[in-house]
Amino acid sequence: MKTADHHHQSFLAPAEQRLLRALVIELPESVTPLQLTRIGLFGACVAAVALVGCRWSALWMPLIPLGVFLNWFGAALDGRLALHRKSADPRLGLVEHTFDLFSQILLIVAFGLSPFLSIESAFVVLICYLLFSAYTYIRAIVRHVQQMAYIGLGATEFRLLMALWPFAAHAMGIDETNDVGVSRLDAAILILAGFAICGLAIKALTDARRVAMDESGRGV
Repeated sequence: MKTADHHHQSFLAPAEQRLLRALVIELPESVTPLQLTRIGLFGACVAAVALVGCRWSALWMPLIPLGVFLNWFGAALDGRLALHRKSADPRLGLVEHTFDLFSQILLIVAFGLSPFLSIESAFVVLICYLLFSAYTYIRAIVRHVQQMAYIGLGATEFRLLMALWPFAAHAMGIDETNDVGVSRLDAAILILAGFAICGLAIKALTDARRVAMDESGRGV
């Protein structure tokens, strides 16, 4: 079975890949890919608890970027460490992707329970995340290309946004727990989500045409 090629097209990808290569070399032998996967999930849990805790006190806020960092550290390094040590296993890859998926779902839902995003907006973001994730996996199966970013935004940029948004929202005095009805933030997120879904639909149709052309070319 052909392995999917990874296309790192995000803004931070070049710098991130250099950093990850350096970190993998420095990791001690006692650290395993599965331990890193667990660290990633633990980080997501820390950030999620801190986000919900911010409903009652802003003192929880410093734990949000810490948790997001741990989530990035574990999720970004587990698979790369396995490849570096030539111990990559499809079963381990399944665990890594599953943990990462649940980590992101947990974080997005936690934002909806925090003062920084309404639960309605959080579910809109979650729907978009799941749509793009599903299409990424479908595209990897059909075209053997795992696209890691769209319009320059990938998982790392998404995590960076999650780490910074609480501080920006707090500085702007945003408190979605007090809003009744659709707020301006809700409206903005809904509009952006609409554009994102339309863009994904266009890309899906374009890819479908290319696949059809490739198949017709092989049949000639």
